Amino acid sequence: MTENFTINSAPSLLAFNKNVEKLFSKHRYLTFSAPRIGADRSLNQNALFHVWCTEYAAYCASITKKEVSKGLLVGMKRIVKKRFTSSHPHCYGWMVHEVINPFTGETKKDYTSSADWKKGEMFLVLTWLQMLAAEDGLILESKGEFAKLQREHNGE
Repeated sequence: MTENFTINSAPSLLAFNKNVEKLFSKHRYLTFSAPRIGADRSLNQNALFHVWCTEYAAYCASITKKEVSKGLLVGMKRIVKKRFTSSHPHCYGWMVHEVINPFTGETKKDYTSSADWKKGEMFLVLTWLQMLAAEDGLILESKGEFAKLQREHNGE
């Protein structure tokens, strides 16, 4: 399957089934992983960060999410990290690291991968990103692990 499906309606179920039938006709052998059940279990915080950066990039470029290129997404993630560290300089220590060329010993500063951030660090970035996007007129929907942590944080 080349795309992910969220099955939450009769039309989305129909689209999924058509895709499976097409794949089966072509390959005659398919293996599916166990599905994720329920909205809260659909995305971890890092996946949501990438989804939101894609949505934000599409919004800023006035294109659809599917039109966001890898280069545009990487650019959006970098600018988000840059703007975050500018407004939260105390987070520089975990947001930026030193990259060392093993052949020359040359060093440069670069942003860390979001996959390396701790749960609380990611929560802080996502909370900030959601507010930043809202200020620009884009509503980023809380989903998955982040939505669950927000509810816990708010005592719900």
